[in-house]
Order: sequence, then C-alpha cells, then structure tokens
Amino acid sequence: MYFSHTRCVHLSVFCCTLCSLCVLCDLFSSIGGAIKPVVTFTPNWGNILEGDDVTLTCVVPSTVPEEPRTYQWYKDKRPIPGDQQRRFIVISSVEWHEGDYQCQTIGGDISDPVFLDVTQSLVLLQRPPSAIYEGDPLTLRCHHRRFYDVINTTFYKDDQEIKSSESDSTFHIPNIMMSQSGRYKCTKQIQLNDSPYVMELSDVSFITVKGSVDMVSGYVSLTGERSVNNWREWFWKERSGRSNAACRSLSLVQ
Repeated sequence: MYFSHTRCVHLSVFCCTLCSLCVLCDLFSSIGGAIKPVVTFTPNWGNILEGDDVTLTCVVPSTVPEEPRTYQWYKDKRPIPGDQQRRFIVISSVEWHEGDYQCQTIGGDISDPVFLDVTQSLVLLQRPPSAIYEGDPLTLRCHHRRFYDVINTTFYKDDQEIKSSESDSTFHIPNIMMSQSGRYKCTKQIQLNDSPYVMELSDVSFITVKGSVDMVSGYVSLTGERSVNNWREWFWKERSGRSNAACRSLSLVQ
C-alpha cells in the first residue's frame, strides 16, 4: 500500500509537515468512515503491579476544534457504569482491573480494545501496550512493588545480560530492529524494612518486532503488519504536542 501525491476519489489522506516530519493525519470513507478513537495509558505501560495507578485516555481524532463530548468506557466489552469523562483513572489497581478497555463517544465509533495486565509479582518487566514496529523507540522498565528498597537492576535478552545498573531501572532502544525480537526479563535486589536484600526475577516478556515503515521519494509504504488502526494510533500519538502543522493532500494507491 502506497501514498502518492495525487488525489484519489475513493480515499483522501493528509500529510502534516512539521520540522520536515511527514505523518499521516486522517483516513476516511473506504477504510470505514469515521476514525475510531484510541485508548492510551499514562504512564504508557501495558502491564502494572497491584497497587499502581494508571490513567486511561480516550483520544478522539478530529479535524475540527474540540467539542464537548459524552464518553462511554467499556471493560471486557461491558459498559462501565456511571458518569464518564475523556479520562478514566484507576487508583491502587487490583486484579479486577485487568482486562480489555475500550472507549466510545456517544454516536461515534468504539475504539479497538487495549489490554491492561495487572500482576501480583514483586518485580515486573514493563512494556508499552501497543504493538512494536521496526524503527520505533522502545523503553522497558524493571518495576518493583511499592515500599521496597531496591538496588542492582539487570536486564536480559534470551538469557544473556544486556544491561546492569545500581540505580537505572530502564532499558532503552532508540530504533529497534526485527532482529532484536526475543525473550526479555529483568532482576532486582529488593529489601523490605531491615530484612536482607533478596534477588527477585520478573516473568519473561516476549518482544516481537513487526515490519517497518518506509518514507522514500514522496511515498509512504505500509509494510509488515501495521494495520490502518495501528496507523491511526501511531499518528495521534506522534501528533501529541504538535500544533499549527501544515497539511497537503495525498492519495492512496493499492
């Protein structure tokens, strides 16, 4: 699938340019009409420990100024009762909070589900909730339960040590490659009150890096497994914080 500079009668997209960065703005009609909202997490981790807080936000793409909206949240395809806003806040999470979350504006499309994993472990390797694509930055965090003192965080890929630090609990890859797919885990030495430090191991997290995106000579090539909805999610995250972007017409050639 490629985007060229001529206009197509079936579908139009727009390219927002800011500091020479070209990203997709909007997708219409033949892909399903109105654009679905996207559920995002803050902090941006798809797995958390019991007792952690997380804010879910219903991001509604729009080419017009923000208007007052009524929102409905769903967990495991069941409506969450009560008055609801754009943000749904989970405080001191428990196992019951684990599940698939979706949001919808009244009269609008429902978002794709995003899974929140709530774990009872002492140590957890955290990863983003969305799919990981070649060329994306990736940050993993070796997270521990509240009220514990910790030292010496170590990260592993396929049982080989890749980073060790006394104080840094994160592992960052600026531009991940498909060859970096694999089994990741981490360890921490933790202490509660005056007890001795004990080494705790996280569960293994299998990181799968999917196909890349090419932007060459005015064309945008969608490769690998990035679906239209993945593009929507990617764009609206990329667009966050950017304003006054100029737009120009493009068309879709299949």
